[in-house]
Amino acid sequence: MSKNNITYHDIAKAANVGIGTVSRYFNNYNISDNAKNKIDKVIKKLNYVPNFAASNIKKPSKDVYLILPYNKDETANMEIVNGVKSFMNEKNINFFVFFSSSESDKYINDLKYLINRNPLGIVLLLPKNTSAKLINEITNISTTKVIVYNRNIKNIESIKIDDKKMFEELASIINLKYPSKKIAFIGLNKKDITTGKNRIEAFEKKIKNKNFKYYLLDQNSFKVAEEIIEKIIDENKPDIIVSATHTISMSVFSFLMSKKVRDRYITTDIGGMGKSQFLTNADINIFIDYFYIGYQLGNKLLNNKFEMENFFKII
Repeated sequence: MSKNNITYHDIAKAANVGIGTVSRYFNNYNISDNAKNKIDKVIKKLNYVPNFAASNIKKPSKDVYLILPYNKDETANMEIVNGVKSFMNEKNINFFVFFSSSESDKYINDLKYLINRNPLGIVLLLPKNTSAKLINEITNISTTKVIVYNRNIKNIESIKIDDKKMFEELASIINLKYPSKKIAFIGLNKKDITTGKNRIEAFEKKIKNKNFKYYLLDQNSFKVAEEIIEKIIDENKPDIIVSATHTISMSVFSFLMSKKVRDRYITTDIGGMGKSQFLTNADINIFIDYFYIGYQLGNKLLNNKFEMENFFKII
């Protein structure tokens, strides 16, 4: 059955509910949870998308969704969620977090499902490895407001952390305080545009002391970082260990403490100001206000007003 030819009668029959119930569903009237769940399942199975441009089948709801891809090593995202939630509560907007997959194809299915609900807006936190197919799906959204966190997608609103500026400032501080110290930079490979490519290139461009070596990991996980830290210290014998992510910094801190050599090294950390992350008492800390980022994502989504500013400070 072509999704373009699906009628309310088809949906009602497949869901085993009355045609009036389907009509009330699409016009955002109250129906029983049981009926709603049945219709939801049918819509998802049929991949049905109402033609809102051609009719007024369903008025936009006062619901805003945030799609959160699964990532067991990422803790900052919950501060972003709390920030969006805070803004929506102030505006009396219904806010829901939809937990999705880190795989782009599954994420696309969930995105289509939520668009079908015709919400007021959707906040997108994207998988690390975002496919071209997913990007194309996002650019074709026309029935609801969309904003993306920390990505550049043509014609789509976004709010981003200025990773380049952040790591240029970090390099400048090291230039000033530790001009002749040997440096090991542990980051992510350049396939990761934000926390990988942008951070290492900005640091490398700004650092004056060329007596440094960088090590780029394929994955931002404790396990991957732990596997290489001892080798880096033994081979490079650095004075300063720069960590490009909080996960890497936690791994460095854990290793140094276990060997009882923490005081021999100058370390850096990067993380949130909220309760979801606790920095490692490093010598140089980059604090990122993820809660405020989330708050401004909600603000820009609904008001389209946003003044560019730093979301970080270095201490």
